[in-house]
Amino acid sequence: DGVGLLRTELAFLDSTGWPTEAEHARHLGPVLALLHGRIATVRLLDFGADKTPPFLAGTTQRGVHLLLQQPGALAAQLRAILRAATGTRLRILIPMVTEVSDVTRVRAAVREALEAVPRAEPPQLGAMIEVPVAAAIADQLAAEVEFFSFGTNDLTQYQLGLDRNRPGAAPSYHPGVLSLIAHTVAAARRHQVATEVCGEAASDAQVMPLLVGLGVDELSVGAARVSRVRDWVRRLDYGSLERLSNQALGAGGPGAVEALMGPWRRLLESGEAGSQGLQRS
Repeated sequence: DGVGLLRTELAFLDSTGWPTEAEHARHLGPVLALLHGRIATVRLLDFGADKTPPFLAGTTQRGVHLLLQQPGALAAQLRAILRAATGTRLRILIPMVTEVSDVTRVRAAVREALEAVPRAEPPQLGAMIEVPVAAAIADQLAAEVEFFSFGTNDLTQYQLGLDRNRPGAAPSYHPGVLSLIAHTVAAARRHQVATEVCGEAASDAQVMPLLVGLGVDELSVGAARVSRVRDWVRRLDYGSLERLSNQALGAGGPGAVEALMGPWRRLLESGEAGSQGLQRS
């Protein structure tokens, strides 16, 4: 249906300086040219943490906070995105949002970029919900954006106090994580803002049904998993999932959610049960 998350920083992890407009265009052009008429969700540079290029070595900041300190770099990327995304249904995604001013400052930069690169339809602007504080201020953020995108990997790590760089799975189905998602979805609905999940949980048979039950609008998954996840969604019954998700929110911990979701996961992964079987589980 389109691209729910186009990561722009991966092309520049060996860079010795902020990418220029021409460098952005060279990497974005071939990808966005394939998406004419479709949704293209382009995330702004998310440097920092495990994605820190040499010129930012030692930085403790990440995502939009780094980018806002370099207005020239932000402007160059926005102009390149606008030029390369001609003909697409463009959405621009802001990484690591922690306050409303992150959004308002980027929106001002987008308006300025549109003066240089006019566009019939302005791009939609979205905030990534990947830290607990973003979920806490979801109502304020929803008044400033057109969509939310959940980064479930980071959201889980930050909520549970885990180290993303250490091996081992982080349970994105932990009730504490699910409650953040539920709170944000409720705020989004009040403001008629779309919600999507772009983290790995969107293609996890144990978690995806809970996300649908919580009211998430879109799932963004790796290209190889699109057909499988679409089949899963078609076989699910929303009313059943809504009740299931409410049970998961009240569970005592991830182990209880695993027990709750075990039959659903097995049915989905087996590929044998139809929607009636899933409804009865």
